Amino acid sequence: MSPDLDALNDYIAEMRNVPFQWHTNDCFMFTNNAYRAMYGEGWADDWAGKYLKNGLYMKRDQLRKTFGAQTLEEAIDRKLQRIDRIPPKGALVTTDKTRRWVIGDALGIAIGTKAIFLSEKGISSLQIDFIKNAWVKA
Repeated sequence: MSPDLDALNDYIAEMRNVPFQWHTNDCFMFTNNAYRAMYGEGWADDWAGKYLKNGLYMKRDQLRKTFGAQTLEEAIDRKLQRIDRIPPKGALVTTDKTRRWVIGDALGIAIGTKAIFLSEKGISSLQIDFIKNAWVKA
């Protein structure tokens, strides 16, 4: 199934000035909802809310136990297909060149020569050269 890039563009336009907010518009929710726009389902709908405990974000050791993975990459590899090339539009990506939060990296979406991520003021972008890893829907 090919991604609906028009729906992704609409989602990005809607979210352009919506800032990062824990529990409602964090990097997981942002990217999962981007996938929902493109494919009709998120890339990890079953993860929603599982990274919280008593209303707070889990520490890395708690996350490892909950998701049964030692790294973020290992956990995402179970959901999507990792690629070793320039990510296509709509690919899930990670970087350590923007605010990284609890997981050590930020999750974003590739949009061509750049990738978008959440910031305190809304969507920000980085050149694709700063992407660490990328995944696509298998």
